[in-house]
Amino acid sequence: MFNSQKPSENDLPTSAQLLKSTIVAFIVAGVLLLFVILPAEYGIDPTGVGNILGLTKMGEIKTTLKEEAFIEPKTLNDKPVESNNAIAKTIEKNQDIMEVKISPGEAIEIKLEMKKGLVAHYKWTTQNGGLNFDLHGDGYKGTQNFISYKKGRMTHSDSGGLKAEFDGFHGWFWRNRNEVSVTVKLEATGDFIQMKLMK
Repeated sequence: MFNSQKPSENDLPTSAQLLKSTIVAFIVAGVLLLFVILPAEYGIDPTGVGNILGLTKMGEIKTTLKEEAFIEPKTLNDKPVESNNAIAKTIEKNQDIMEVKISPGEAIEIKLEMKKGLVAHYKWTTQNGGLNFDLHGDGYKGTQNFISYKKGRMTHSDSGGLKAEFDGFHGWFWRNRNEVSVTVKLEATGDFIQMKLMK
């Protein structure tokens, strides 16, 4: 039979020593969290040490894999659920042309209905004179979104790419300051839903 002696009170740690050990344990845990766990698990490296040790790359790969698994479309009866990408594909590569005669002193607007981030390429030309124009965007009714992309005075033509900053109608306001009627012809190709003569 093994008998052990009860330790004396002098051999037991004091309250101050226990507190000190607890604080040291918290500091070590914090250091491990900052230098190892955050970079290796989440790709977050506030100190830069994780990058040196190669842990940040590991964390970034894990995070990317989790995100890809989350956004992968779920299937129902082996049929993919329609995603935002599928919706975007239905409005890709639209093409339209519109020609309008503007009387002296009058103004018109032609706009493309677009989703945020999508791009349309355009070209417009005038016959019989230049026009003042404002290329701008309006959000759908009630959103109060507005942006001015480009302006010009007595301009005969313009072309370029138009990237929608928000969902809504993006396009041209033309005013004829000539004493004769001017015809404007607009051609657009790209990711827009429709071309519309605004009223």
